[in-house]
Amino acid sequence: MKKATLTIDKAFTVSKVDDRIFSTFIESLGPTVYGCIYNPEHPTANEAGFREDVIEMMKGINRGAVRYPGGNFVSGYHWMDGIGPRENRPVRTERAWNRIEPNIMGIEEYTDWVTRVGAQPMLAVNLGTGTPEEAANEVEYMNFEGGTTISDLRKKNGHEKPYNIKLWCLGNEMDGTWQLGEKTAYEYGRIAYEAAKQMRAVDPSIELVACGSCANDKTHPTFPDWDREVLEQCYDKVDYLSIHRYYNYDPQLVKDTVFPAQFTVEDLPMIPEDMASFIDAISAAADFVKARKYSNKTIYISVDEWGVMGSELVQPKGLEWTERTLPKKGERMMFHSNLIDAALFGALLITFLNKSDRVKIACQSVPIGGMFAVDPNGGCYKQATYFPFQQAAAYSKGTALRVALDSPTLQTENYGEKPFVKAAAVYNEEAETITVFAVNLSLRESVELESKIAFENATLTRHIQLYDSQPLAVNSFENPNRVVPKEVRVTTGNPVLPPLSWNVLQYKL
Repeated sequence: MKKATLTIDKAFTVSKVDDRIFSTFIESLGPTVYGCIYNPEHPTANEAGFREDVIEMMKGINRGAVRYPGGNFVSGYHWMDGIGPRENRPVRTERAWNRIEPNIMGIEEYTDWVTRVGAQPMLAVNLGTGTPEEAANEVEYMNFEGGTTISDLRKKNGHEKPYNIKLWCLGNEMDGTWQLGEKTAYEYGRIAYEAAKQMRAVDPSIELVACGSCANDKTHPTFPDWDREVLEQCYDKVDYLSIHRYYNYDPQLVKDTVFPAQFTVEDLPMIPEDMASFIDAISAAADFVKARKYSNKTIYISVDEWGVMGSELVQPKGLEWTERTLPKKGERMMFHSNLIDAALFGALLITFLNKSDRVKIACQSVPIGGMFAVDPNGGCYKQATYFPFQQAAAYSKGTALRVALDSPTLQTENYGEKPFVKAAAVYNEEAETITVFAVNLSLRESVELESKIAFENATLTRHIQLYDSQPLAVNSFENPNRVVPKEVRVTTGNPVLPPLSWNVLQYKL
């Protein structure tokens, strides 16, 4: 069996882990909002019309923020459509996803729901068809104490105290040709600057996220010039630059122009490397502008949309993966996430932890479908991808340590030899623990993990593992516990990471 060696020293740190790395993103897409979140006819609906079963599922993963209302949706959304008595709200055509928007779920209902799931609000303003003045008015409605027409309107609508939302996104994917009100980098940089200026005039304490590149592949030729030029216009007014990235290894979607499959299942070790390279490139663009402006301020990264677009159709050569569950007709919003997707989730979370000196926010895209499946008229269950996210959020409180990892390599299909073990470590001084998160992205080989921890009396006390001999197996309404993590018996030997496994190793100091 091959061996990987992980070396950790208390003196070599990355950064304190920001809770908001474990955030999510919700958009009014398909039945996500109307049916899965808000459904007053559902048996579990509470007095506000929210499904309590979904709230409980969200509570298990939310340590950070929930970004809303978009996504592409926000570039045609006008926030005043969603306030006041519901019976008086306009019903409009929604032009991003070609549907009807009833405006039942407005920014106030969203904030109520986010509070119930125990997360922080992260509101996006419309800079596609909207204006800087509209964005500033939204901040005034949500955050201003009172005594103005707009803040008093909030009080009239039944909310005496301000919501005090501190995290705001300046639009969404404005580099995309699909975006309503798409702009050049210069045009967007200028409107972001003006919106930020007006929004901060209302509330100087807010944090602002500008739109960066929404991918780093060949379908986005403006990367990374977009990021540099945007920041040259608004650097002094913003705190974060966003990046978006979806990874797809579905052989049926190789020619898809929205989510092209740049990778095959044999390229899995390259995917976290691609994310790390994306983060480094955007950080470099931001630091270039910082130098040009002789600034002392550092722009941090918000990966405020990320996800994995997997496939049930994968069948690598020489492997007997026979167990699979194909989606039923009409289940577009209930992706079946398998162990491959879960391993990639873990690998990307490991990347964010290892880059936590620059990545302060990361939003997994639409957890309904991404991490748990929800029937708009029925129940819900945790998908395989739920567990790496939930465990990373639960066990990474503290300081990320800079790991030195010597991993064996494998031959990928398109990217040459790549190391296939990925790992991150978090030191929790209060609990006197080190937690190592490790993923094996090989399809075929187990690996022994030797940890050299330069802490006195570090003892492995717990090993949690998500693994299955059938990586295409999924949880379902009929069998919601088919793929779940298990406790592995700790011995005096080195832990073994099976193929496509996610592992949590806890060391007591």
